[in-house]
Amino acid sequence: MERLGGSHGGRRLVAGEADGLICSLVPEIRRQARRYALQSDVEDIVQMVCEKLLVRRSRLEEHPNPLAYALRTVVTTAYDIRSSREVSVPDLTDLAGAARSDTVLLESWWETARLLALLSSGQARMVFLVDLQGWTIDQAAAFLGIHRGTVSQLRARGLRRLQQKIREKSCSPVIREGCESS
Repeated sequence: MERLGGSHGGRRLVAGEADGLICSLVPEIRRQARRYALQSDVEDIVQMVCEKLLVRRSRLEEHPNPLAYALRTVVTTAYDIRSSREVSVPDLTDLAGAARSDTVLLESWWETARLLALLSSGQARMVFLVDLQGWTIDQAAAFLGIHRGTVSQLRARGLRRLQQKIREKSCSPVIREGCESS
């Protein structure tokens, strides 16, 4: 028996065989999706990959290694799903004419955005998710698909940098001696 996804003998697959090949690739597609995506996204990725392979049936049929072609499709689909969930600070500039309490909220968001802009993008994401959104480090790590230690390190560095910037701004040169002791 020929190994799954290997060469199909140089002959062109007919439509029914291509559909059968895609069906036989589903377990490998699912296994690969588990490696690159959150558990909640695995079945969505499997479905999207199968749809892409059906639409691009001719490319799959002509590829020398259909399994490699399918697994690469899994990786790109998982990447697309993850990148579509980028976390960003909401733009509240359209609320400029709001009531006093809304203006205070707006100003606090602007200040938050200004402070987060002082950090690297990774540090800003971690501080935003963990400290502003109230996520746990494990939730942020799972959402971003990175190790929890990376989340902890980026967050700690970001918080240290923010503390340093706030101290620099709040301590005038006249009273710097009192600020250095804190």
